[in-house]
Amino acid sequence: MKSSLKKPLVWIPLVLLAGGMLTLFFPRHHSKNPPFVTRPVVVGTLKKTVTATGRLKALKTVHVGAQVSGIIMKINVDFNSHVTKGEVLAQIDPAIYQAQVAQAESNLSKISTKISLDKIQLNRDRDLLDHHIIARSTYDSDQAQMMMDKASQRQLQAALNLARTDLSYTTIRSPIDGVVISRKVQIGQTVTSAFKTPRLFTIAHDLRMMRLDTRVSEADIGSIVSGQQVTFRVPAYPDRLFSGSVTVVRDHPRTVSHVVTYDVLSTVPNPDTALKPGMTATVTIHTGEIAGALIVPNGALVYRPPTRYLKDKKILRTKNVTYLFLLKRSRTAWSISPVPVTVGATDGIRTQVTGPIPSGAQVIVRDRRTAHHGGGLIP
Repeated sequence: MKSSLKKPLVWIPLVLLAGGMLTLFFPRHHSKNPPFVTRPVVVGTLKKTVTATGRLKALKTVHVGAQVSGIIMKINVDFNSHVTKGEVLAQIDPAIYQAQVAQAESNLSKISTKISLDKIQLNRDRDLLDHHIIARSTYDSDQAQMMMDKASQRQLQAALNLARTDLSYTTIRSPIDGVVISRKVQIGQTVTSAFKTPRLFTIAHDLRMMRLDTRVSEADIGSIVSGQQVTFRVPAYPDRLFSGSVTVVRDHPRTVSHVVTYDVLSTVPNPDTALKPGMTATVTIHTGEIAGALIVPNGALVYRPPTRYLKDKKILRTKNVTYLFLLKRSRTAWSISPVPVTVGATDGIRTQVTGPIPSGAQVIVRDRRTAHHGGGLIP
């Protein structure tokens, strides 16, 4: 009788041990509401994009300087002034240059008078030479003197032209039609052009069409070509989306802190002149589309569940492998299944992946009770 009562007691620990091992190796959770937020894996068309930051500039900008030194006597324009080609922008005191022109004209007049006398003397010597009154050498000397005076005349004429040119440079004129976006001089200020041309004004040709300069990393530059669509936003108009098109992809690299970038130039219509030169833009370059792509939210690529929900906890320490964590449900339980995938193109919100994932599978993007999801954007 005693032996028959002891036999069931022997099996009870074995049954509990077996149940614990099944729970350890095949964990299934019986909570009706798993503590995760999921999104379905879909098959669709993914628009490939490249994101970067850029700066707006006028399509054509001219810096107007002074080629002569002097005191600014008059300024006719200010910021945002509309100017036409040839319009007077400013006037430098012309007194010194007017005096130089007068001096050059006087010197030229003197040499012209001397040449006239040389011609009279040469004609007289020719008659005397014909009558053998003077030596041939005298006539030759007078002829050489006249040639030297004519050379001096050409030199003084050039000096007069230079003086007149310098005088004309005292009047600063606009080289193009446009808008004055910068003025760096005041009336009474002295400008000096001894070493370099001072910059007085900056004129933008037409702000209704602008240029967007964007620096793109070397990893993304291979997918960018001329003609691709560009969309961007600026802090001044956060709710407005502007657009343009890529015009030039420059081959010259820029290296800053071991990061290599390339300049991508885009043309942007600005009919209402809302965009201003110098604005910072958050740029999206649309580089193409992928049809029939397996698409997941970006948050799913960086999410890592708590270790208590995983069979193999070493997965969280795996390097150079991207895992998606699928939520599998049954009528009475749920479980997490890690699946390795290869990451493809992205549009900044969703990413193409390849791997053993069926369309419609529920992929975990974050924990339900906390906002932590490891980064990324959750659509």
